[in-house]
Amino acid sequence: MYDTHYFTIHKTCPCQIENEAVRKTKEIFNKSSCLTDFVAEMQNQQIIGRLISYDKETNTIFIHKRYACECGGGHPQNKTRIGERCHCGHYNHSTAYCPKYYCKCGAEFFRPVFAPLFGEDILIEPYKTVLSGDDECIIAIRINEREAI
Repeated sequence: MYDTHYFTIHKTCPCQIENEAVRKTKEIFNKSSCLTDFVAEMQNQQIIGRLISYDKETNTIFIHKRYACECGGGHPQNKTRIGERCHCGHYNHSTAYCPKYYCKCGAEFFRPVFAPLFGEDILIEPYKTVLSGDDECIIAIRINEREAI
């Protein structure tokens, strides 16, 4: 399965974030004076994820994804952490762990939100994943210094 991973083949995620989330994020970004304020307001309005935070030292935004079962997803027959928390319809039936890179597709889900704000060369990657054995999925968005507000 890993050799035919969707992201590896298509360089995009088959799922799409809602246009309303993209619109609200841009609106908040345009009203913010700095990244700390932007991320704080994103968390306050709960636009994306269960938690969103910003590490000023590494210039990285972290998104703690909602569990799939909180969004009406997951794999109901798989009563494991993977089955309950993983959004990936290609893998959430499994009980076996896989490399964190497999979740690059799920990380790219957030590109339509952040690329218009920080540029297409922004690095979006899985930081922690349920599929690799962590308790939750956390996505890291690493922002170039020149792109920061």
